Amino acid sequence: MINEPIICLGICSTPVCLLVFYYYFCSVFVLVVVSMLCRVLAQQLHPGLWKEYGRDDLNGAPRQNWSNNCGVFVLMYTLYVVMGGIFDFSESDMAAVRRWWCLLLLTNYPVKSDAERKLLRKRRKEMKTGELEKEAEADYISKMPPEILRHILLNVVKEDGDVAFFRLSLTCWLFHDVVCDASFRKDAHLAWLDSVVNWSAYSSDYKEMYRVPYKVTSCLCCGDLFKDFPPGYIGDGRKGILRAFYSTKEFEGYCSADCFICDGNHYSPKDNNL
Repeated sequence: MINEPIICLGICSTPVCLLVFYYYFCSVFVLVVVSMLCRVLAQQLHPGLWKEYGRDDLNGAPRQNWSNNCGVFVLMYTLYVVMGGIFDFSESDMAAVRRWWCLLLLTNYPVKSDAERKLLRKRRKEMKTGELEKEAEADYISKMPPEILRHILLNVVKEDGDVAFFRLSLTCWLFHDVVCDASFRKDAHLAWLDSVVNWSAYSSDYKEMYRVPYKVTSCLCCGDLFKDFPPGYIGDGRKGILRAFYSTKEFEGYCSADCFICDGNHYSPKDNNL
């Protein structure tokens, strides 16, 4: 009985290709058959010379003992091989690793709101029946009073959070001009703060200190633009969802702890003022 996943990496250098096979079978016969099928698949993807690496060929590769984290192990094996990293995780880290992957997926592939899903279903149905008239629809939106359109887009941002800025800005120039306006970002952020904080329970000085907008700053390490929050409430802009509260700013000028550390600074979880 195989109690841990067997990872097989197929690597072709011309061009550079990486194919990851994952086996978890109790039958050796099935294992052999599947491995042969994977080799055929590799040749179909890119005919040429491939070099196979088993899990035992990966120096320092962590092993699974009796937990149920085989899929997570395969994801981490693949990530570290592609990035050329040194394996520094273990079975005891799986809970944190699972949470990290979930946050990564939710951040990049957010769940659509009920209203957005209903709209997509309606549009697909209209496209199938040939009833979708894009020009007429665009004309209707362009004739909408600016304040009403702004109010609608503000509700979309409050519902979906920061990811809505990206989607809306790519929809059309009309939406782009609205959501990229600094006053719109400020109103969206203050509306989010009002949804997570009961200001009436605090003094006016407290409200004046923490009910303030964020800045869009370029990271000193990677150069990416990020939400530079002042000390206080932190979140992704979704109505009613608070991520954390920091009494002081962490890694000033950097988008993340990774960039802060990569730039030669020292950071310890003990420094976290959460």
